[in-house]
Amino acid sequence: MSPSDAGREPSAGRTAAAVTAGLVGGVAGVAITRAIFGPGALLIGAGIGLAVMVSGMVLSWELSMARRRRSASSGRRLRKRLHPVAWFGPVVGSAVAMLAWAGVAHSSGSGWVQAVGALLAAVLLIGLVTPAFPAHGATVTCTASPSDGEAGRTATVTLVASGPIRIHPLVPAGPVTRAEGPPHGSRRVEVDVVPDRRGVVGTLTVEVASSAPFGILWWAREIEVPLPRPLHVAPRFGQAGRLGSELDHPPGDSPTRAPSTAGEPRGVRPYQPGDARRSVHWPATSHTGMLMVRETEHRIDDPLVMDVRLPSDPLEAEAVSERAMATVGRELARGRTVILGTLEPEGHVTRPVLDRVDLGRRLARALSPPTSPSPSGGTGRSTPRGRR
Repeated sequence: MSPSDAGREPSAGRTAAAVTAGLVGGVAGVAITRAIFGPGALLIGAGIGLAVMVSGMVLSWELSMARRRRSASSGRRLRKRLHPVAWFGPVVGSAVAMLAWAGVAHSSGSGWVQAVGALLAAVLLIGLVTPAFPAHGATVTCTASPSDGEAGRTATVTLVASGPIRIHPLVPAGPVTRAEGPPHGSRRVEVDVVPDRRGVVGTLTVEVASSAPFGILWWAREIEVPLPRPLHVAPRFGQAGRLGSELDHPPGDSPTRAPSTAGEPRGVRPYQPGDARRSVHWPATSHTGMLMVRETEHRIDDPLVMDVRLPSDPLEAEAVSERAMATVGRELARGRTVILGTLEPEGHVTRPVLDRVDLGRRLARALSPPTSPSPSGGTGRSTPRGRR
């Protein structure tokens, strides 16, 4: 849990103070209503109670969602225990409505008013307590999920819910989906999730909630649903970077080298820094007395060797991966062979990229080094070694 107070739940003292203030306000509202409109203002008192309940539900829901967003950003643990969602509005509103009805019933003295008040109290109590039971027993399993996705784009997973519940994806986040159907039996529902960052997703964290039978108060708990196969979330396409030329001095036959035989020969020219040693034209060199190299029209199969090193900061790592995604994707679209080096869970991997899907999976699995390798403050970058 983060040490900051932004993602913490309100303390017990603040909660008790809020409940007390709501009850006092409800009693004061009933007293003022009776003083202005007389003791027989049955409908007015009930209307005030219902208005307070509805407005309290809306306000409490907004505050709960804002607190949940702050808690998710602070990285707190999941709330696996059963808990009410936005409980302040329904509970205080129900109490205010009952106090208003009790005041009107006491002043009128009619038996039917008291009977209706008792029925209303039973309905409110059932609506507040009963939803906890289906929410506690709700289960969700995943039967189908995609294997590839992209950050910021919607991915659809298929879930099977044990009953008519509300499913809210939290990690990755997504819109609320209702598993509707008969009161009993499982039902199939498709849920959309929108991963905000790259990575490999193996489980889906969802909030299952129920407000049956009257929809007054939602009870919920958060569970982790294993995916049948990992979801590789590729980074977004950023702005492609420039490919610089470096001296090609790998000793011996490097596994990251590939022979270049494509392109029509144009002739020979003097050696320039960045030219591959295998392009040296030895007869012309011995004839002219200076180092000469072969020059061709195009060499699209001369591989681009890129080593992607991600910084430790998550935002900077996301920016580096997005730039690598755009740069390597552009070269793949041109038909060029790209050899990509990334630090993955099994170690440093250097091998050719097959296609765009393989590129997305490689960058999704890419990790940051445990310590910053650069003493000058640059934590990470993508280093291309291309020959043009």
